[in-house]
Amino acid sequence: MLKKILKWTGIVLGGLIAVLLIANAVFVWRSSAALEKRLQAVRDEGRPVRLADLARAPTPPEQNAAVYLRRARQDLTAIGKDLSAFYESEAYKKDRLGPAEVKTLEDVLEAYPQAVSLLEQAVAASDYDPEPDYSLSFNAFVSASIDDLGNLRAAARLLNYRAMVLLAHGKRDEALGRAVDLFRLARHCDKQPMLVGYLVAIAVRGVGVETANRVLRSGPVATAARDALDAELARHDLSESYRQALISERALGLTAFRDQNLGRFWPARGFWNNAVIYYLDMMESQLALASQPYHKVLQAGPPAISKPVSPWTVLADLVLPAVGAARQATERCRATMRCLGILNAATRLEQQGVEATGLGDLKLPEQQTIDPFTGKPLLMKELPEGWVVYSVGMDLKDDGGQVDDLADFGLGPVPPLSSLE
Repeated sequence: MLKKILKWTGIVLGGLIAVLLIANAVFVWRSSAALEKRLQAVRDEGRPVRLADLARAPTPPEQNAAVYLRRARQDLTAIGKDLSAFYESEAYKKDRLGPAEVKTLEDVLEAYPQAVSLLEQAVAASDYDPEPDYSLSFNAFVSASIDDLGNLRAAARLLNYRAMVLLAHGKRDEALGRAVDLFRLARHCDKQPMLVGYLVAIAVRGVGVETANRVLRSGPVATAARDALDAELARHDLSESYRQALISERALGLTAFRDQNLGRFWPARGFWNNAVIYYLDMMESQLALASQPYHKVLQAGPPAISKPVSPWTVLADLVLPAVGAARQATERCRATMRCLGILNAATRLEQQGVEATGLGDLKLPEQQTIDPFTGKPLLMKELPEGWVVYSVGMDLKDDGGQVDDLADFGLGPVPPLSSLE
């Protein structure tokens, strides 16, 4: 009797295992076909699905800004070390630089003329290709890219220091030119792969905004210098830059999935395929939102994405906060750059002896005056020290132009820079 029970138990278990194997085979086949269909759709758009697809035709060295920045790396690192005490000073932290601090910056710049010259060539270069090794693994590629990004941040700081020294000598037009250079450097940075590279480009734009804000509030600026700033601001398409960052980030994410490749174990392959499909769907939904005005994105709420059966969808979910933060940074940058254009127009009028009372006096195109967070006009508030131009920011509430504590996003008066004249 016992033998008979064991026999039938074995038959039943064997049958169940066979059914499960067949079911899993069908699951793997269907999920693999669905994944390949998704990947082929991306390829058909001419978009990368792996890091190697990001490689581009070589850029002549004399036209490549990255080449000049690499040559300046050693000096930029040395400048950072020379200014380590300066960074820790209360004057620097509170943005109240006196003659001693400005003289420190001037002395450092004079000690590294080659770095200054190389940055000028980098900014003027027609292209930027960091020339990374796309054959690296996910982790190695990210590590190598971080080194390049640190060099870009150092270059942005140096351009800002040059502007402050020029401003301290009363050379406002040249100082504003260095702010324009910062925006040009940011457009080069846009070609860095991954969201983290894009966020550095956004940060460089932020330095450019702060630098130009200080210069425009310091006194008269030549019309040609103002026109150059307006022309440069018009060249920045943040929506497209953000979209390209998402495209390269998607390729990086797909490479990370391949490197981990838990799907190499056949019983888990279907679930792994589902996780990759979910990642693709999530990134595609964010790409679809990239060109939509942000206030409409906020009103609509997060898109609904069907989550397939897989224990690894959490890997894709981990990317979403970074994508959302990058979009918020994009819109904050968009708002402050529009505020800068408004400030340039307002101070231009005042320099001509015409007092502006609001946006209507500036005769700017409507699109350049819209708050990306609300879809309504940006706000202006006149203080004894000058205009505060601002967006309501993430809380969608007018906090009265509190731009220093980021309750609102925008530009306000800054402490005057000590003169070296």
